[in-house]
Amino acid sequence: MKPIMVAIRLEEDAIDYAAGKLSEADGGLAGAFRLQALWEPVVFVPDFADPLTLPALDQGGVANQEGANAELVSYLLFLKQRNSKLKSILFDDPWATAGDMDYAGPPPDELITIEGKLSYLYDLEELTPELIWQYRAVAVSYLKLIYVSEMEPAAIRELAEEAPDDLTQRLGRAVRHIAMNVYDDESWLILRHEDR
Repeated sequence: MKPIMVAIRLEEDAIDYAAGKLSEADGGLAGAFRLQALWEPVVFVPDFADPLTLPALDQGGVANQEGANAELVSYLLFLKQRNSKLKSILFDDPWATAGDMDYAGPPPDELITIEGKLSYLYDLEELTPELIWQYRAVAVSYLKLIYVSEMEPAAIRELAEEAPDDLTQRLGRAVRHIAMNVYDDESWLILRHEDR
């Protein structure tokens, strides 16, 4: 039987960790966030984990991907219930470029390019654990970043096509939650991105 996963609030050092990872992503949408607007870090771990003895966020042996993916989906859909303005989700592949992709046919409709970096864009209503598994399967980058935005997917696509120079800053201002893989890619850290 798989352990039940729970969300645990972390201390401020998790914000520093997240800021470092966003910096490592080296531009794209990850470079558009105001680090002082990051707060309320939460991580998903098994319910038997002791919050006081959790290892560093870059160490493994803490959680399992399947449970963490399911908990992240539940958490994001809960956030959407609390804030109906949340509309879209982007799965960022921060170090991937179009040349890294090898599709048998045309690229998937969900693929969007932001400053030459690849992301996959969906309506937040479509989010499932399977969608996260698909993202994990196609991502080239070890660092996985997920953004939850108040912009509609159609508005993001239109902006990407008609005003790509404005996309990063406008989309960055509309992102309300940022998630990234932690614990050696076993779980997720999620933070709010908005002024308190």
